[in-house]
Amino acid sequence: MKKVNFVKSALAALLVIGLMSCENDDTPNLIAEEQQEEQPQEQPMTTEEVSVVINEVRYQGEDTIEILNNGTGSLDLADYWLCLGPGQYVQIGTLTPISGSIELASAEYLVVSYGLPDDEGGLGLYNTNEFTNPDALVDFVQWGAAGSARENVAVTAGQWVAGDFVAVVGSPNNSIAYDGEGDVATDWNETTTLTFGAVNQITEFVTSSFNVTITNIINYLAVQVFNTPDGADTPGPVANQNGSYWFDFQATPGTKLSFATMQVVSNDWFYAPAGVGVNLFENGNPVTGDITNQIYLWDSGTEEEDPATITSVPGGAEAGEPDDDNTVRIITTDVTSMVKVTLEYDENTRTFRLLIKNLRGAMDANEPVILAPGIAVVHALDNPLFTEGEAERELGLAKIAVQGDPSDLYGWFTETGSTGAPLRLSSSYSVFAPAVVYAFDAESDPVFTQGEAAVPGSGIEESAEDGNNQIIFDYINTTLGIPVAKSNEAMPIAPGQSFTFTLEDVPAGYKFGYNTMLVNTNDWFLAYNNAGYPLFDSNGTPKSGNGATEKSYLYDAGTEVDQVIGFGADQPMRQVGPNTGAADENTSIRRVSELEDIQFGKGVISSPAGVVGYADPRGGYNLVKVTITVN
Repeated sequence: MKKVNFVKSALAALLVIGLMSCENDDTPNLIAEEQQEEQPQEQPMTTEEVSVVINEVRYQGEDTIEILNNGTGSLDLADYWLCLGPGQYVQIGTLTPISGSIELASAEYLVVSYGLPDDEGGLGLYNTNEFTNPDALVDFVQWGAAGSARENVAVTAGQWVAGDFVAVVGSPNNSIAYDGEGDVATDWNETTTLTFGAVNQITEFVTSSFNVTITNIINYLAVQVFNTPDGADTPGPVANQNGSYWFDFQATPGTKLSFATMQVVSNDWFYAPAGVGVNLFENGNPVTGDITNQIYLWDSGTEEEDPATITSVPGGAEAGEPDDDNTVRIITTDVTSMVKVTLEYDENTRTFRLLIKNLRGAMDANEPVILAPGIAVVHALDNPLFTEGEAERELGLAKIAVQGDPSDLYGWFTETGSTGAPLRLSSSYSVFAPAVVYAFDAESDPVFTQGEAAVPGSGIEESAEDGNNQIIFDYINTTLGIPVAKSNEAMPIAPGQSFTFTLEDVPAGYKFGYNTMLVNTNDWFLAYNNAGYPLFDSNGTPKSGNGATEKSYLYDAGTEVDQVIGFGADQPMRQVGPNTGAADENTSIRRVSELEDIQFGKGVISSPAGVVGYADPRGGYNLVKVTITVN
């Protein structure tokens, strides 16, 4: 037991008188017997042991100190002192107890409040205000780092070991508790169970580790139906030889084009590129000219081929039998005798034109061709319309292939959510900058606050303007002292690519946050909302899943004037150097509730909440998917 003893002895009777030498005594036995009869019985010695210790300390959150009288006698602590170092001390008698009494009985607890440092400190309990006197030091504990102001006094007093300290708690909700055994740091344990005013209960501080994946899911960027033959005023098929469909569209480097148009003289065949689509740019330059060699004739796997029920005959669009092989598959990779497909590009308007020409027509005796209205999609990822070798997705491709009707598939692509924003179309094409993920237990995200300016030195500006995640990482790691991880990938990620992280030592009850720049902007970033995503359920069990995708939003950092997405001279891919844009007059961090798509010509897109998570039922910008898995 750690203690400081003051022995108080009281003799209840006279001391036994030692016998004098009795060599010359004639009756020694008689005298001894008489003395034995007359002498009062000796009373046992009583010892009152006085000992007090610092028993529990909470130095983050609500600063609280518990002192235990682990002796056998009462002790008045009015003249005792608590001391952290020069100028940081208080007489206990001047404090108002949270619980217990300053006149502290044996086995009782005194709980008081006194300001303590969050990160590192050394707390001494003294019986006088001679703070450099080892004889006055009653107890001591040191946390966070060695070398606090009174460590040397504690070492001299035998109350501590030089260089020893208790590790910083993992949560402001936790305390450090003494096990009652000795004078070293290992006699103190972090506990999640606060027991001020009662016997200490050491509840092990358990942390969890999470794997986090942030995926750039930008994909469908523009969609349109083509249904009016060149030279015609109304929609219809292209049945004449050398007749054609054409349509204009806008795109940016990194994107592709896919389309589907029915070969009407069939049961369920259609013309389309391979699943990867047609690359629209090579080395940053637009692709133009004849691209027919990239177009195939496909079987949708919907109907058996039967000349009696082909779509071009009366009732053929409804009469076919189901195909025994329901997978989408190639009929031929050489369609150069049937159709010709070309691309043109206008530099001034940044506009492509695709032309699909019917080379045979309906009257060809050998292999008649009729083209039906179809659909075209500008996309970033592969297989936007179908996947070779898999069944048709039942979203509307079969209706194109059997009936020449693209309306269902167009409706799926353009469907909107509860706020009127797109459910599937992505607002913009962009890479994401290297990211950070972190965990916190504050009521609100400590890294940034919506409606307030970015905290100087927090790294929000550097991350949101230039994609630099080092400063924000250092701020979270060093200044905030909470779990944080940088992406394993040091380069930006394009659509279909992911950042991966391992977020370690996360205490129960913590919430998730992240930050990554949308690079084709001046100072916009993706993040979870300020409340944070709960990493643990109500039972304290760590969670896995995609839940952090919903309530992910697009934020304007308020540090640089916005320019057109994808074309601004002060955006990272085009600026001459970091931090080159003009300052934003509105310095508040706010959600991007509206943006204008110039890249693909969709115009103004509104998302009142600034939603970026894919398939959020509210609709939004459809940019990101966040997946969290418990290690």
